[in-house]
Amino acid sequence: MKSAFSFFPGWPLSPDAIFWAGLALLAAGLCGELCYRAWRLPRISGYAVIGLVAGAAGFGVIDTVSAKAARPLLDVALGLLLFELGSRLDLRWIRRNPWLILSSVAESTLTFVLVLPVLLFLHVPTIVALVLSAIAMATSPAMVIQLKTELRAEGQVTQRLMTLTALNSMYAVVVEKLVSGWLHQEAYGNVFATILQPLYLLIGSLVLAFALARTCIFFYRRMNMQDEHSFVALFGLVLLAIAIAHLFKLSTILSLLAAGIIVKNMEARPQLWPQHFGTAGWLLTVILFVLTLTSFEWKDIGIGGLAALGLIIARLVGKLVGVLAFAKPSGLDWKQGVALGLSLSPMSALAYLLVDDTYTLYPNLDPSLRAIMMCSIVVLQIVGPWLVYRSLALVGERRE
Repeated sequence: MKSAFSFFPGWPLSPDAIFWAGLALLAAGLCGELCYRAWRLPRISGYAVIGLVAGAAGFGVIDTVSAKAARPLLDVALGLLLFELGSRLDLRWIRRNPWLILSSVAESTLTFVLVLPVLLFLHVPTIVALVLSAIAMATSPAMVIQLKTELRAEGQVTQRLMTLTALNSMYAVVVEKLVSGWLHQEAYGNVFATILQPLYLLIGSLVLAFALARTCIFFYRRMNMQDEHSFVALFGLVLLAIAIAHLFKLSTILSLLAAGIIVKNMEARPQLWPQHFGTAGWLLTVILFVLTLTSFEWKDIGIGGLAALGLIIARLVGKLVGVLAFAKPSGLDWKQGVALGLSLSPMSALAYLLVDDTYTLYPNLDPSLRAIMMCSIVVLQIVGPWLVYRSLALVGERRE
């Protein structure tokens, strides 16, 4: 039987998950503002710092169990941003300027080609090096959209940054899934399943993307999607697509990004996807950046710190050289080419989720994959925004 005074709180006090989540968001908001007001750094850098402090490398208030429980939230946040990014990729512009696609292929291919031998030289296992090289091709879509919104950036470099990010994210997902076939063969030794696994994942994800895009176009033609009440239906439609992807074990990343691209290019006069989803979208983005770094542990530096440094340098060189090779033919001067190449450096949530998906399928995979990627993400989520910030300032496209 309870005491008559059981209405008083127990001692010691035991705050629940909501308390720690609220505290983490409060700290992230304050730290982001401090970075911006005191040092003119993008707020994202502040969010990343709080993720480190709150996660396993800091006070541990967001533990591994909580981080895994928040995985659906990460999928939703990144999925919405990927759909927005895809809906900004104009294939008509690429057809008018084919040097853009050559620049995209060059920077992604060079990234893969340079990162792979560097990792092998540093004694990273071959299959792990292949997966890491594929993931390294992608620029962080969430970070690019967040920085464009925060800095109010507009211009040739910004527009190309969005285009190249959408394309290299697509390449990274496809190549990573194809490389995973090797893992599937090693884990199960079934040739038929090895061939079928990437085909099912890629084709199924594209079918889902097409279905989502057609449904979105149906809504576009009958509703004003700039109206906040109609937007609720579209928001729910995207969430439903993410749930279906989970149900059929498809790639939410590929499905949402491809759906956005299809919507943009199938509709003759597509309505603009509401930018950044308002306050709710901003909040989801903050949560995304905070949670991405909570899984980092200090032991990761000992396991993969040196390899991560090699990956970061090789990746930066690959993207910079790839962009500069076709900068002039595509209509950029050398300064704009350098700014674009450096702006492709951020790596964050998309890379984290691709690694997490790999371990979900192959839990016995070498732990160096996660360690190398987490070390790389920590550096590039903190330093990457600063590089974008300075690069866009260099070419006069920062408007904040």
